[in-house]
Amino acid sequence: MSLSRIVFFVGLLNGVIVAMALVTPLTVNGHEYGWSQALSLMILHGVVSAVLVYAALERQRGTDLGYKAFPASIMSYVLWLCMFLRWAAQ
Repeated sequence: MSLSRIVFFVGLLNGVIVAMALVTPLTVNGHEYGWSQALSLMILHGVVSAVLVYAALERQRGTDLGYKAFPASIMSYVLWLCMFLRWAAQ
């Protein structure tokens, strides 16, 4: 399985997690990850998930945009994950 397919499925999985958190807040380390508690994190999570999926699809198609945006999308997910872990540790 190629890296772009793994990133594609990670992006889809994160999109499902955001959708679930919109319906019912998820409890993470004693904090509720929901619409009213972590709005900015959820918006950023949705955007990063969409970018992961789009960049993976473009890389599978072999476009220049895919090869340029793919590493940036992975790095944006790592940065979002650091923000999320910091929020969960508070």
